Amino acid sequence: MVEESENTIGVNILDGDAKVAVRKLSFPLMVSLVIGSLYYIVDAMWISGLGVDALTAIGFIIPLQFIILGIGAGLGSGITAVISKYIGMKNHKLANNASFHSLLLIIIFSVIITLLLLVFMEPLYILIGASGMNLQLALEFSRVFFVGSILLIFPQAMYGILRAEGDVKRTMYAMFLSTIINIILDPIFIYQLNMGIAGAAYATLISLLIVCLVIIYWIYIKKDTYLKPYRTYFKYDAGIIRDILKIGIPASIEFFVLSFVGIIMNLLLLMVSNSDYVAVYETGWRLISFAFEPLIGIGSALVSIVGFNYGAKRFNRINEAYNYAMFLGTIIGIISAVILYVFANQIAYLFAYSSTSSMLHEPFVVFLKYFSITFLTFPIGVVSTYLFQGFGKANVSLLLTFTREAVCAIIFSYLFAVVFNMGLNGVWLGNVVGYTIGAFIAFIIGKIYVSRLLKNN
Repeated sequence: MVEESENTIGVNILDGDAKVAVRKLSFPLMVSLVIGSLYYIVDAMWISGLGVDALTAIGFIIPLQFIILGIGAGLGSGITAVISKYIGMKNHKLANNASFHSLLLIIIFSVIITLLLLVFMEPLYILIGASGMNLQLALEFSRVFFVGSILLIFPQAMYGILRAEGDVKRTMYAMFLSTIINIILDPIFIYQLNMGIAGAAYATLISLLIVCLVIIYWIYIKKDTYLKPYRTYFKYDAGIIRDILKIGIPASIEFFVLSFVGIIMNLLLLMVSNSDYVAVYETGWRLISFAFEPLIGIGSALVSIVGFNYGAKRFNRINEAYNYAMFLGTIIGIISAVILYVFANQIAYLFAYSSTSSMLHEPFVVFLKYFSITFLTFPIGVVSTYLFQGFGKANVSLLLTFTREAVCAIIFSYLFAVVFNMGLNGVWLGNVVGYTIGAFIAFIIGKIYVSRLLKNN
């Protein structure tokens, strides 16, 4: 059991060289996020075997899934930024108290979001364009999945506690175990037990339950974490809740923005084509998100490093970590762009292998080739966005995400697809242009903010 005065390896990494911290914290986070994304890739691959209707239904489900994921990930970001700052201030008692407050927030938000989604899921699906068999399949999946919302929110938020103390390897181990279990259970529940699309929901919830049990074991049975979210350390502090929510709510809203953009893109696709291309966009976006995860991992590591050094008032280390994170992200982005563009044809077969989905192969190829271009500029944008979460400036992070996703991407997609009458290719091109402009806006604002911070201190 770790004593209160003893630093763990993760805390020592945060307290050391900034570039080394970026590398050592980013890699396990990259791996864990890539593994986590395999959930959605594997689900899509198995579900595509049920036909286009099932794959299209998943396209309508994803925006609502993002709401649940956003609550957990948003709280996790707030938890990481606040607690890592307390650790940087060498205030272990306050950090422990904040970690227990985090548990309370997880439970409260899980109950609220579960009740809201169960009550309003059908009218929401109808609102975003689901109908007929697509609607029925979406409801069949959601009636199972949304009941277990806490199983998705809890690990995401608890990862925030582990990231705050620099303990990112456990996140990787937990997500790897969970994903392997999901890969094994998906075909069993979907096909062998003949549960169809609902089987994918059951498989995911069981694998998530195992992750929750593993995290509980580490913290409450093995007791070897630096942070201790125990009842004995708890003393209600409205200031802690306010600090977490001040970052967590805007960070969660960022995911709501992504859900909103997904809904608008679905409606735009229905304007210029048909529901089959909703499946192309949402399933293709799962793959793009999978490739984006290493960049998100770098950004998430930066939140911990910035929060720690901001609390310790080591501003030069923040600038060094920020610049190095952008450099590392750009290298990874270029490699991802080349792989997606060159192997688009082969990758598309993963989602169009059955006789009922083979007609989507060529649209998938076109989608992947367009979106591979976004990897050339996306790294500087995403790293700059996460920079502000580390500072506790989540409103700025939200504004940058909103500008990139809900303003630039939507406006240019509508402009090219409808006004310029480019149809589907216009939607894809609009996304590329919007993401590129949004990335440069975030980069410029990030550099200005850090420069002023260094100048004033």
